[in-house]
Amino acid sequence: MYIKKIIGEYIDPYFNLLRAKLFQHSTNKVSDGFTILDTGLASDNLGDLIINYYCGKVFDELNMSIKNSIPTHRKPTKSELKSLKETNLKIVTGTNILNSTMNRMAVWKLPSNITALQNVCLMGVGWSGYTEKENYYTRNLLEYMLSKTYLHSVRDSYTENKLRKLGIENVVNTACPTMWNLTEEYCRDIPTTKSSNVVTTITDYDQDRENDWFMLDTLLELYSNVYVWIQGDNDEKYLDSYPRKDELLKVSNSLEAYNKLLEKEDLDYVGTRLHAGVHALNYKRRSLIISIDNRAREIARDTGLPIIERKQLQNSLRERILSNIDISIRLPEENIKYWKQQFIKNSILK
Repeated sequence: MYIKKIIGEYIDPYFNLLRAKLFQHSTNKVSDGFTILDTGLASDNLGDLIINYYCGKVFDELNMSIKNSIPTHRKPTKSELKSLKETNLKIVTGTNILNSTMNRMAVWKLPSNITALQNVCLMGVGWSGYTEKENYYTRNLLEYMLSKTYLHSVRDSYTENKLRKLGIENVVNTACPTMWNLTEEYCRDIPTTKSSNVVTTITDYDQDRENDWFMLDTLLELYSNVYVWIQGDNDEKYLDSYPRKDELLKVSNSLEAYNKLLEKEDLDYVGTRLHAGVHALNYKRRSLIISIDNRAREIARDTGLPIIERKQLQNSLRERILSNIDISIRLPEENIKYWKQQFIKNSILK
C-alpha cells in the first residue's frame, strides 16, 4: 500500500511531466473556439456549478465559441483527450484548484499524458489553503501548462502572489467570476436590515459541531423560518447529527431548488458555503458568509465581501445579524475588463 502511494504521488506524476516536456505537443490543425476545463462537471459540490454558471454568462457576453467542456474532477477519457488537442486554448473555470503539492492534493485530476494540457488560461481560480514553498513538481507543472501569452485571472491577492513568486507574471486579481455583477450600483438594492426568514448552509468536509450548531441554534432563535440548502452531497448526513434538525426546512441538493427559494422568499443568507452566499447576493439577498478557510477570508480582504470568522460566531453572530449589514463590494473592475478584452480581440475564439 505504501509503495503504491509513493508511485501514485511521486513517481508517476514526475515521469508524466518529464515525458510531456520531452515530447511537446503540437497540432497541424487547430479548430475554432476553445475548451472549458469545467470544474462543475462531475463535482459533488454545487458551489462549483454556481461558479460555472457565472463563467458561462461571461462567455455568452463575449460571444466566445465553446468547442467542448471537459471535467477537472475526473480524468479525461480518450475522446476528450483527443478533443483537447484540437483546440489551442483551454480555460479553467474558477474554484480552488491550485495548491503547493499538486502531485499529492489531486483536486485537478490530470491525465497521464498531459501534453494536450498546454496554453491553459485561468479564470477566477484560487489557491487551496495557506501553504509554504511550492514543490518542484507544482512549479514545473504550472510553468508547463499555463499560457505565456494569455492573461490569467485569479480570485484573490494571495493566489496572485503565489503565481508571481513562481515567475508567472501575466496574472491579475479579478475576484471570483460569481462576483463580477456585484457593482456598487447593483449592491445599493440589497437590503441592509434583517429579513423574517433565512437560508443557511453547512460544510460536511470541514465540520465544527460546536460552532456550526451554535449558528443553527441562533438562526432558529432569530428567524421565523430557517431553510437549509444541501449544497454538498454529504451535507445532509452531517446535518442529520444536529439535535434540532426537525425544526429546519431542508432545500434539496439542486441548484434549481436553491434558485426557486431565492426567487420567491424574502430571506437572508447566513452560512458556511462561500458560493451559496455570493449567489444569494446576486439575487439581492442580504448575506453573511461564515469564513471557514482561506477562500472567503482572502476574497473579503480584497473586496469587502461580508464575512464573519467561524471561531467568532459565539461572540458576535447575533449582533451581526441584528445590525445593519451594508453590502459594499470593491470590485477590481479594470482587471476584469482587461481580462475580458483579450478575448474580444482574438478572432480564433469567435
